[in-house]
Amino acid sequence: MGTFGTGPFSSDGALDFVEELAEKPPEHHLDALRHMFAYVLANRDLLWREFFPDQVVAAAALVAAALPGGEHLQAELSDETDMALLPASASDLATPALEALLFVAGPDGPWHQGWTTEAHRLDARRTINDLDAILSAAVSPDVSPMSRD
Repeated sequence: MGTFGTGPFSSDGALDFVEELAEKPPEHHLDALRHMFAYVLANRDLLWREFFPDQVVAAAALVAAALPGGEHLQAELSDETDMALLPASASDLATPALEALLFVAGPDGPWHQGWTTEAHRLDARRTINDLDAILSAAVSPDVSPMSRD
């Protein structure tokens, strides 16, 4: 049975995704994430067959960790994996990362389905709100993120 946590890197699927990415040469990480976000957004109907919400949340969190405000994610990432941080140039991935995140974890997205306790549901919502705020600030620094509650 798999582990499903409410943090961006706290599920087996998220960790598997990050580990697969870490196996690639670091100079290929940005392209791999760019491809992943494009694939998710172009193939929304393949959710649950070709990709899963926890993988998309982890990918978005990798981008957020490289942005201002994502420093706490860097610590969480280093605690969970040996994945190197993305370079500051990851900021050009903020828009596709945010779009993919909102697809899987918008207010009624699949990321929010199935949490067994109210505490887990609220923690999962906080995770997404945090990522949304970091990515939104990079996409449009003068606009505050949309409220998810």
